[in-house]
This record gives sequence, C-alpha cells and structure tokens, in this order.
Amino acid sequence: MRFLLAIFFVVGATPAFAIDLDGQIDFSQRLVLNSSVSARVHRINVVVGQQVAQGELLLVLDKTRLQANADQASAEVDALTPGVERMLTELEKAQELYDRDSLALVALQHAEQDYAIAVARLKAARAKLTRAQYRLSEAEIRSPIAGIILGIAASPGQYINTRVVDRALLTVADNKTMVATVLLPLEQWNANLLHRNASVTVQKQSYSGKVVAVDRQVTSGENNHPAITLLVSFEANGELPSGLGAKISIASE
Repeated sequence: MRFLLAIFFVVGATPAFAIDLDGQIDFSQRLVLNSSVSARVHRINVVVGQQVAQGELLLVLDKTRLQANADQASAEVDALTPGVERMLTELEKAQELYDRDSLALVALQHAEQDYAIAVARLKAARAKLTRAQYRLSEAEIRSPIAGIILGIAASPGQYINTRVVDRALLTVADNKTMVATVLLPLEQWNANLLHRNASVTVQKQSYSGKVVAVDRQVTSGENNHPAITLLVSFEANGELPSGLGAKISIASE
C-alpha cells in the first residue's frame, strides 16, 4: 500500500516550470513636451542623452511679452485694492448711519452697490493676473519625470507659433523603469499570469521584473501562430537603451 502511494505521488505530481520567451525592451514612459504660448526659444539647458531630474528646467522661451502682461495685471490689482478698502469703509459708515436712522435706505443701497462693483473689478483683475502668471510659467518647460532626454526639436532663436502647429519641443523618457514586450503562445496562456514574477535578461545582465499587463486580444506571433501580448516591467536604473532584445522567464505559480 505504501509502495502504491509512493508511485501515485511521483507520477501525479506536476513539475514546476517557467515560461521562457523572447522579447524587446522599451522605456516605460515617453513624454512629448511642448508649450501653449507662442514665443522665441531663449535658452535650451539640456542635450540629447542627458539625465534629468523631475522638475528640472529644460527650455526657456522669451518672456518679454508675457512678463509685461503679468506686470500690467499686477499693477491693476494694486490699483484697485485701495478702492475696495475705501468702499468697504464707506459701506460700514453708511450701515452705521442707517442703523441710527440717520441715513436713507437708498443711500445704504448705493454704498452696497459701489462696494460690490469694486469687489467684482478687483476679482476680475486678480483672475487676469492669475492667467498672466500661468502664461508666464508656460514659457518655462520643466521635466515632469526623472529620466533621459530623447529628442530636442527646437533651437535658440527659433520662433514657436502654437497657433499654426502644436509642435513638440522635447521628448523625455523614464529610463529607470522599463518594459519588455513579449508574445506568449496562446496554448501557454492562463488566467493567472498577471502579477507573476519574471526575470528579464539583456546582454547577459538579469533584472527582476513582474508581469504588469496581459492583452485580451489574440494576435499573430511567430509563424502567424496565435499569441497573447504580455508586458513585463523591470527596474533598469538607466543602464539600458530601448529596442534591445531580451530573454524573459516568467515564474510558474
């Protein structure tokens, strides 16, 4: 009986195995940066291939017109602020006189109206200032992520006209986190592939990764064989370029 049980466990056990596939690596994120304002390129602070930090200043457009608009809007706010304070004082006096029956209701209403108009004008001026300051900030292009500069499509002195075309000025990529794209033969697919651990080997260097996406559409793999596209994410710490081939080994359950 013990002998038969031993045979059962040996024959019935399913050996663990990994899924080994070929794939290609790419940056996990590519961002095309542009500006919403039309102006000449004043300065470019980076070159292609340069590592940049999140928030680093990459390119500056000429700010002369934008700065003038912001200064004008700020001056309007400064000019209107004392008027609002004065109208508030007048309203408070009118309210006090009205409460003592020393001022007609219509006079109080005029004071309230004058104060409301002054507040509305100041509010509009502040909104104009906020808009002008935002436009001014758009003259500076900063990197939204830490990564590498892939492309620069502008040069100092060049006029960028956003009314004609919304053109790309720079391209930045996250080269620390990368993804390997692989085609999994349909017969090897199962519902538990997502989040499985994986190993990505590029030029004899191995990186630990994880399956982060499993396509729901069947595509054509090698020799038009039905396949499923998988994405395996891994940390490369800026060591690798995109487009390299890779060997991917997806762990068994």
